[in-house]
Amino acid sequence: MINVILEINYFLIFCRIIFKKEICMRIKLPLLNNQQIYVEDKKSIVLVGANGSGKTRMSIWIDENNSDLNIHRISAQKSLNIPEFVSPSELENAKEKFLYGTAGIVDKKVLHTIGKKINRWNEKPETHLLTDFDYMMEYLFTENYEKSIKYRDQHKEGNLDFDNDTLLEQIKNIFENVITHRKLQIDAGKISVVSSDDEDLYNASQMSDGERAIFHFIGEVLCAESNSLIIVDEPENHLHASILKRLWDNIEKSRPDCVFLYITHNFDFAISRVNSQIIWLKSYKNKEWDYKLINEDENTDDNLDCLKLELLGSRQNVMFVEGTKNNSFDQKIYSRIYSDYNVLSLESCSNVIQAVKTYNNTNDLHHMNVVGIIDRDRRSEEEILNLKSDNIYVPDVAEVENLFLLPEVIEIMCKKEIKDYNETLEFVKENTFKFLGDHEEEQAILFVKHQVMNIINQNVNKKHNTIDSLKSETQNISQNINIDEIYKKEIKNIETIIKDRDYLLALKTINNKGLLNFTKLPSEFGWKADYYQNQVVNILCYDDEYGDRLKEIFKKYIKIG
Repeated sequence: MINVILEINYFLIFCRIIFKKEICMRIKLPLLNNQQIYVEDKKSIVLVGANGSGKTRMSIWIDENNSDLNIHRISAQKSLNIPEFVSPSELENAKEKFLYGTAGIVDKKVLHTIGKKINRWNEKPETHLLTDFDYMMEYLFTENYEKSIKYRDQHKEGNLDFDNDTLLEQIKNIFENVITHRKLQIDAGKISVVSSDDEDLYNASQMSDGERAIFHFIGEVLCAESNSLIIVDEPENHLHASILKRLWDNIEKSRPDCVFLYITHNFDFAISRVNSQIIWLKSYKNKEWDYKLINEDENTDDNLDCLKLELLGSRQNVMFVEGTKNNSFDQKIYSRIYSDYNVLSLESCSNVIQAVKTYNNTNDLHHMNVVGIIDRDRRSEEEILNLKSDNIYVPDVAEVENLFLLPEVIEIMCKKEIKDYNETLEFVKENTFKFLGDHEEEQAILFVKHQVMNIINQNVNKKHNTIDSLKSETQNISQNINIDEIYKKEIKNIETIIKDRDYLLALKTINNKGLLNFTKLPSEFGWKADYYQNQVVNILCYDDEYGDRLKEIFKKYIKIG
């Protein structure tokens, strides 16, 4: 049976070499629930999982248990020292030294297994520092030299169609396509780099870590045997996120005969691979893995796919919030208050609600607590209770920016900046009530719009078996909604807040990001609004008297659980 499988594999390889199509591999994975698992017909495999889940160990297991395949593994721990000058040697010896760490072993089966483990990996494949840059450069320059001689001989014989595209030239093309402001110059025994900015010429050994990593990744893949499974541990190492996908897209394109197995912590990269099998490693105990193959059709939304992978790679509880990671205060504040949560930004409140509901219904995530925080906005108490039942919470202010106007926050800032707290608070209150009075109609209309949309959604979303039923329901909605009554009620509520001087209720009502500027609170400290907000957030970073107190305050107004 084993011989039949081997023959089928070799036949498929042969067919794809002849017709220059992508390789089809059958890659054996460790047992799962006592069943043998294979990955077939994929261009790549991506291993994701938390630290300690056995990702590297699984890649080594795959390397050592698929003896019918050519496998080339690039570890995360590697030296990126490029030799300044390189001398060519004998081609086959140079190639074997690069692939296996040694040359001259007659029994090639021994060379490919024990020889590789001893010489390339020093019998420690999990932790050994890979130091093959010298061997790779020797092989590249030897191959370049051999092809130059063959080209000269072919040219003398009048054969002008000889393929003289060397591995070094292929590396040069990919490198310059990825880093457009650098050019590689191939000379006898050395490589130089030319900067397009100032035309400065320097030896490749002086390249930056990122440039050397790019050269190394390209070289490793191009020098691998035909029809190889190429294992890359941490393909993002030393690379800027902006070029990561472009680099590996170019590399994969250069080796259509190969299948790639990536171990990555970059989840955007993980879901960017085409025709890929993602494997989530849950745990590794007693030399056994608990893992799951993630199917491509499990999620259709790219953002949710990315988030799911981020969840799968983390052992922390997860909190979804509004805003963006870099440009909103939701993530900045909540991540510091709830440090035991992995806080992820999802832009809109609807995305937060959808994500929390989705992942709390996902059996894969039963080991973690997934919650969400969204702005209160104009939600009724009934809406808030319904959201709470789904682990979605709202703060006791209308929106996150109003947290900066809480009396206790103002008190802390006054203490730090030696300002009179009572005088400052009264000044801010006066301006807040004035703002609410000036924007009374605007705030009331926002509330009315929210209430009307709720009524429409509740009725339209009912099950309707006929179009007449839907039309009838729609007509009833317009007849039964009394917009004037809702508006007058909200105007009265706003006027009551102003009359009673209920400052906290005002912060719970006002939905306008211009409120902080209008109160002139930042000006009381001689600051602009964004500087004041950043000062408050910075206090949360410290475990001192002010930082601990501020965290307590925010938790009081932002309750979860």
